[in-house]
Amino acid sequence: MISKITAAPEDVRSRDSEQLIRELSTELGVIYDSDGSAGFNPSDIEVPRAAFVVARIEGHPVGCGALRPLDDTTVEVKRMYTRSDYRRKGVAQAILAEIDRLAIEFGYSNIKLQTGPKQPEAAALYERVGYHRIPIFSGNWDLVLAYLKDLTLVPGKPY
Repeated sequence: MISKITAAPEDVRSRDSEQLIRELSTELGVIYDSDGSAGFNPSDIEVPRAAFVVARIEGHPVGCGALRPLDDTTVEVKRMYTRSDYRRKGVAQAILAEIDRLAIEFGYSNIKLQTGPKQPEAAALYERVGYHRIPIFSGNWDLVLAYLKDLTLVPGKPY
């Protein structure tokens, strides 16, 4: 049985955050034959109404995700990652639930994200938690699956 998963905002430049980002970039680099950064820079979320979320089990960092503003009403999920030993245990769902909570708290009405077709498990997760496919909204790479979640439809939202 897996211990309780916690997911909360943390400093994107902390040692744990930087290690998780490095691991994700390495994994994506192998999958897509790239640098794996997917256009992410930590300074992207060192702005108001942004956050970097780390998931932990018994204090051990097991995953992460970032919330990056696109405009006044829309935020983008970046750097979603779960360490391989912890996949399919609810870590990514805990991160996404915290991202939803923060996005609503920050006053956003939509969350967008993009993933790649070589990550079918990620695409399935996003669809399972309320995202639906939309046209690509950033970049010029044709191997992108773009998604949107309407936060005005999230049960229990504060507005």
